[in-house]
Amino acid sequence: MHAITILGLALCLAVLYKRARKARTQPASRAKQRFKTARLLVGAILVWLVVSIQLKHLNRAISGEPQAAPSLWERVVQTLSDWGL
Repeated sequence: MHAITILGLALCLAVLYKRARKARTQPASRAKQRFKTARLLVGAILVWLVVSIQLKHLNRAISGEPQAAPSLWERVVQTLSDWGL
């Protein structure tokens, strides 16, 4: 696992922890706000996956390793990236 992946995961968990602590003292949020937050988190995870996969392919290209056939997960992320999501 690469350091950038661990750093990204740590950052996501830190933000979620901070939001959870803040939520204890705040009044209950509306459903609309929860939906916006969920969309933001899903979008951030998708962007993180796209960047991670692109860096993995770049690392293989630079090292001269032969390109392996993309896995199902990589094809899904690539399709979503091509759609602009």
